Amino acid sequence: MENEINPKKEKQPVKEKQEPKTIAEAVFGVTIDERDGLINNAYRNFMEKYHREPRIPIDKFKKMWADFEKLGLTMLKLQQAEAMLQLIDGKTTEKALPITTEVAGAKIDTEGKIVLHKNKDGNVSLKLYPVKNEPNLKAYFGHAFTDEERNNILKTGSPGTIVYAEFNKEEGKVPVLLTLDRETNHFVAQRKDFIKIPDTFFQVTLSEEQKQRLSEGKIVRIEGMKSSEKQKIFSTNVVYNAQRRGLELLFEQNQKIPPKRISNVELSIQQRDTLKEGKSIFVENLTDKGGRKYDAYITWNNKNGMLNFSSKNPNDDTVKKVVTPEHKVQVAANNDGHKPEALKNTQGVAEKKQPNTPTTKQVAKQKQEKAAIAPKKKGMKM
Repeated sequence: MENEINPKKEKQPVKEKQEPKTIAEAVFGVTIDERDGLINNAYRNFMEKYHREPRIPIDKFKKMWADFEKLGLTMLKLQQAEAMLQLIDGKTTEKALPITTEVAGAKIDTEGKIVLHKNKDGNVSLKLYPVKNEPNLKAYFGHAFTDEERNNILKTGSPGTIVYAEFNKEEGKVPVLLTLDRETNHFVAQRKDFIKIPDTFFQVTLSEEQKQRLSEGKIVRIEGMKSSEKQKIFSTNVVYNAQRRGLELLFEQNQKIPPKRISNVELSIQQRDTLKEGKSIFVENLTDKGGRKYDAYITWNNKNGMLNFSSKNPNDDTVKKVVTPEHKVQVAANNDGHKPEALKNTQGVAEKKQPNTPTTKQVAKQKQEKAAIAPKKKGMKM
């Protein structure tokens, strides 16, 4: 009965471990069919996302596995780095990948970015950009950088102009745009003939002059752009990025500009220009978080992008001509420590900034008051 209830399980035959039959199985851990299926999916996903064909033909891409193998790149590594869509479109991978190279018979582990180039003959070749400590700012394939170009590269990653590079003697020098990859410190080049500038950028229609300057590697400031999500209007410099093969917004870390609105008050262009010059402006009827009104002198700190508020004019006396009588009362309260009748029913900056310790004037006044009332107190004694 026991055997009927718990019958003995028959031992399953142990499958013999089969050696991989192909390089794809050995290196990428997938069969040829599985590999082709993954590639087909990548091309299908690209079409659905961008509504166009990738730049690298699918049959050419499938022949690149031997080159990937030489760098120790597996299908898993490419998928984890989300590099497939970039590679099939002929773009440099956005992330540096773990690379294994062989030098003089010794294997070296490093990191680098890769890109697939479609040559004139229709063939595809793989190029590696290993991570370097610093970029070469002296020259690029026969082009000597000028001081202005070096400064532009350090600031924006682009020389700011067309560069004529000689990749081979047969072809001679060709016009290209360069973009410095700050992660690898390599320059990425794109031939000028292949550059396409869109008609619109962030909902702004570009003029023919702007498009021409951008195609020449120039930095162009575009006003009134709108973000796609919150429709926030912004303006900044734009340059063509050869690595991304498209336009790039240049937000410099030290690029800070005064706001258009402070609290409930919208600033005029003249007021903002005054702030940019490092001078103060006087703004009336500001509202604090508690809903209370106040007036203040405002100065813009260009280094940290902060606004400084004060009851005194930190620059000169020219702005003081616009001080209202109400603000004079507040200034008097802040400076002298007393609260006149006109200020008793108000609360704001002046009240908050009253000193906790008596000023020199206050001490002198208190002494005078004590001296004046002392005889009266003495005469009242019984």
